[in-house]
Amino acid sequence: MDIFQDSPILQGVKAITHAFAEQVIRPAAARHDAEESMPWDIMEQAANIGMAQTALIDTMSMDGPPEAQAATQGADAPPGKKKRRYGRQLAAVGSEELAWGCAGIMLAIGGSGLAASPVARMGTDLQKKLFKDCLTGKDEHGHVKVAAMALSEPATGSDISALKTTGVKDGEHWVLNGSKQWITNGKSAAVFVVWAQCDPSLGRGGVRGFVVPRGTPGLIPGRKEIKLGIRASETAQVILEDCRVPVEWMLGSSVPAGAQEGLSGTKKMLDATRPVVAAQAVGIAQAAYEHVLKRVQSSSLHGTPMAGHQHLAFALAEMEMEISASRLLVHRAAWMADQDLENVKWASMAKAHAARTAQEVTTRAMVMLGEEALEPGHPVEKWYRDAKIYDIFEGTGQIQRRIVAKELLGLNAT
Repeated sequence: MDIFQDSPILQGVKAITHAFAEQVIRPAAARHDAEESMPWDIMEQAANIGMAQTALIDTMSMDGPPEAQAATQGADAPPGKKKRRYGRQLAAVGSEELAWGCAGIMLAIGGSGLAASPVARMGTDLQKKLFKDCLTGKDEHGHVKVAAMALSEPATGSDISALKTTGVKDGEHWVLNGSKQWITNGKSAAVFVVWAQCDPSLGRGGVRGFVVPRGTPGLIPGRKEIKLGIRASETAQVILEDCRVPVEWMLGSSVPAGAQEGLSGTKKMLDATRPVVAAQAVGIAQAAYEHVLKRVQSSSLHGTPMAGHQHLAFALAEMEMEISASRLLVHRAAWMADQDLENVKWASMAKAHAARTAQEVTTRAMVMLGEEALEPGHPVEKWYRDAKIYDIFEGTGQIQRRIVAKELLGLNAT
């Protein structure tokens, strides 16, 4: 059953992004993985056809172009019926296909979306304009501009309520001090969304976000990390040393007292982005599965067609079942996010299940192919390395299971 059969919009996005992944991303994936280089040329091509930075800028507010509004709100509803909203489902479909091409390049193309999400959700008109203006045009190297979500810290990777970065009010400014670790686009970003503890007496309620343009005194992009996988996506440190930002750059700072979302808004944002990250894991798993499926269909083992060996056939069946289950969880969680339904449990189940699926499928593929898959540059070897991060970032597998368990037991999931 095609889960997109009732939506021409989703079918169209799937076809376009798959073609882009097959024709543009796949041929360059091994090179950027080996060089650990950002695929600026591919990011430029993606921007030129409406993906990445261009798309997120246009859809961040209702003053975007009509075609962007149609894409996010739906344009295929029968007359007299409420239009369906597709924002997160579109992102999930596109992310899976691009990650099928290369997860690292996909993150380079779409990594700015993570920073854009809290701005779109909590930002004032001024903050949205500041964010969009920072991403307009090219940087000093002639590259498309990117954004960074500066949340994780060296000692608080999963426990984001225990941030050590501080924000201290000083007249009409906030002074930020601390360090951020493992930040996507952290070295090259033109604008950062920085999270800091601004009122320790409020605990997690005191954590707030700030839109901070590159070049703000005291904001220092740090070293680029060397990573196991997703090497085409830049990951770096970000240092804050007496970084002074105007009070109006604090996310939601102009809303009435009591309506400020703080960290709770960040957690809701993660409930919307986790299905999209899970979709990337599904894309990796799908790529590895297709590779070994073709091999089994076309090769022999001990003089017998590989397809005739039951243990290989069963392994393929397990792969297909897990991938399909993960994909359905992803789109259930994404659909709920589009309908503004509480999806915390489903988002965490999708993220945990898809991450496990990507690791299990790539591991099975390594076993089925044997020694050849251990060679650097082999596609399965790359997918195996890329898969691991999906059990770590956007909340570890343990964190996701904790959230699901608390939901089942009627406790506060966050």
